Amino acid sequence: MTLRPTDVLAVLLVWAANAVADPAAVEQCTADGHDVLASVRARGTLRVAQTHDYRPFSFRDVRQSPSGIDAELARNLADDLGVSVEWIDTTWSTLLSDLQSDRFDIAMSGVSVTQERAAAGCFSAAYFSTGKTALTRCAVHRTFDTLAQLDAPQVTVIVNRGGTNERFARDHLTHARIVVHEDNRTVFAALAAGEADVMITDSVEARLEASSNPALCVADPPPLFEVVTKAFLIPKDPAWQRRVNAWLERLEQSGALAVITDRYLNAPQTATAAHPG
Repeated sequence: MTLRPTDVLAVLLVWAANAVADPAAVEQCTADGHDVLASVRARGTLRVAQTHDYRPFSFRDVRQSPSGIDAELARNLADDLGVSVEWIDTTWSTLLSDLQSDRFDIAMSGVSVTQERAAAGCFSAAYFSTGKTALTRCAVHRTFDTLAQLDAPQVTVIVNRGGTNERFARDHLTHARIVVHEDNRTVFAALAAGEADVMITDSVEARLEASSNPALCVADPPPLFEVVTKAFLIPKDPAWQRRVNAWLERLEQSGALAVITDRYLNAPQTATAAHPG
């Protein structure tokens, strides 16, 4: 599948084949006895795991219904399979344990491709690429264009527990003070209120949050400290991976994937959401 840019907010995205942190993690899938498609058809539902806390991919709208790019894609996939959607609540901290406990058929929530997740399950083809950047409290009056500027004793960095934001901060920041925020849905308000100077998050989300909260700032264009690729996490079932990839390929070729993506990158966001996983 050819990745195409859809971020009309002018976030600097990387859409080349080598944008995937580990291409093998997306492509390789070994069987472990799962027959997901048979289970989905027998059940009549597609169990979709979402965190509901990461716009533009997964959040709740004003009616508290699942919304975002991945929520709409989940409904589209279920329609393609001729079944209904069963939403499974998960968190970034419990995503892998929920996968290993067979709680869902597919995780569609802006899930980032990582080696750890690829070892526990399989990934679909990648459908979006972004990168880690700095979202700052405007009152700090500082720019964080490099990791060296971030990694200083006088800098307080806020991250969500259990996601790739925390992993990135732990891996790259040894001198900065790291604050772990437990509630994904209020982390941006905490940053704006002064609990930290800066947050590590995906650039696509940083731009959305800065555009809706005057207390938050992001560089234009934002510096990318690490490429982040999004794909759907599934159990170890090569046949299911092929079925999901075939559906995703049809969406891309028809232009529907770009339409869905653009809708949530352009639309005003009224629900409270948080950061990526």
